[in-house]
Amino acid sequence: MKKVLIVQRVITNYRFELLKELAPFVEQLSFVTSQGNTQGTLKSYKPKNTKYNNVKIYTLNALKLGYKGDSRSTFLFFYPQVLKLLKDYDVIIIEGTTNLLNNIFIIPYAILIGKKVLWWDAGYSLEKRTFKRKIIDILVYPFIRMTNVQLAYSTKAKKYMKKYMGAKNCHLLLNTINTKYFDSLQNEIKNNLKKYKFYKDNIKFLYVGVIEKRKKILELIQLIDKMNQESYKYSLTIIGEGEYLNFLQEYVQKNKIVGIKFTGAIYEKSKLKSYYFKSDLFILPGDGGLGILQSLLYGLPSICLAADGTEEDYMESKFILNKLEDIKDMDIKVLRESFDYNKFYIKINSKLFINKLIKVLND
Repeated sequence: MKKVLIVQRVITNYRFELLKELAPFVEQLSFVTSQGNTQGTLKSYKPKNTKYNNVKIYTLNALKLGYKGDSRSTFLFFYPQVLKLLKDYDVIIIEGTTNLLNNIFIIPYAILIGKKVLWWDAGYSLEKRTFKRKIIDILVYPFIRMTNVQLAYSTKAKKYMKKYMGAKNCHLLLNTINTKYFDSLQNEIKNNLKKYKFYKDNIKFLYVGVIEKRKKILELIQLIDKMNQESYKYSLTIIGEGEYLNFLQEYVQKNKIVGIKFTGAIYEKSKLKSYYFKSDLFILPGDGGLGILQSLLYGLPSICLAADGTEEDYMESKFILNKLEDIKDMDIKVLRESFDYNKFYIKINSKLFINKLIKVLND
C-alpha cells in the first residue's frame, strides 16, 4: 500500500469529504493546505477527527498573493516548507495550474527523489483562448511534461490539456463530490420527482453556492426583475455567503426588486434538501460546476451558461444556455419531465471516482 500526499492551495470541505474515501486503500493519506480565506471559494476546511486513523492534514503558514484569473478572482498561497514533507510519501497528487506557484519547485524535487507525481487540473473552459492563457500554458507545459500522470476534471479539460498543456498520459477523472449522503436519499429523491407539480404562475428558481462577482448572480437578479415586470411569476432563492453578498442585498433593497430571497449560508444537507425539493430549476449563471452537480444529485434539474467544462459531462445540451435571457423561452415543465435522474446518478456516483483514482495510483 502506498503513502499519498495531496497538495492543494486550500483543502475545502467538499474536496476533503471526497478524497478521504481513499484512506482504506492506502497506507497513509495526507493533505497539504494553507489557512485559506474566511469565506468564498477558498474557505478552508477546518481539520477534525475522521473515522480513518491514517488521515492527516498539514495546515501550512503561507504567503497570500492576490491574482486576477481569466474568469475568477483568486489567490496564490506560497508555502515552500512543503518540500520537507515529500520524502515521506510515495505518490504526490498536486492541484494543477491554479497552484503553479508551488508546483514549479514541488514537481522537480519530487521527481528528483523518485516520487510518482499526478497533476490534477480543470483545463480551460472559455471558448476563446486569451493571450494570458497562452502564456500560462507555456509556463505550465514543461512542468506537466515532468509529471507521471495527468488527471482532467472533464472531457473538455482532457482535450485541452492534451492539445495545449503538454499532457501525455491524461485520464478523465470527472470532478465530483462524495455521494454517500445521496445514496441514503435515493427513495426520497425519486418519490419527490414523482410527486412534483409545476405551477406556471409560480416559477421557483434556486442558486446555491459562493456569492462572488464571477458567478454573475447580479445579472440573474436583473433578468428576474425584468421578467417579473412583464408578468410577475418568477422567484429566486439565493443560498450562500461570500464577498459579494452585501452588495447584492443592498442592490435588491435599493431597487425594490421583488421575488428575491437571500438565506445566507446553509451547510446542513438536511436543511438544504427542502429548498431543492421545492424548486423548479437550479440556475448557474456564471463560473462554476459543482453547484450544478449538487443540484442534480438532489434531483433538481439545472440550467447554465458555459461554466467550467464539467457541465458538458453532467448535462444534456438542451440544459445549457447560449445566453442568460434564453430562460424566458424555456419550457420548464418539459425540461423537468425530460430529466433522467437514474441515468445521471449511475454515471456520477463518487465510488467510480475513487475506484478510478485507485487504479491510476497503482498503475
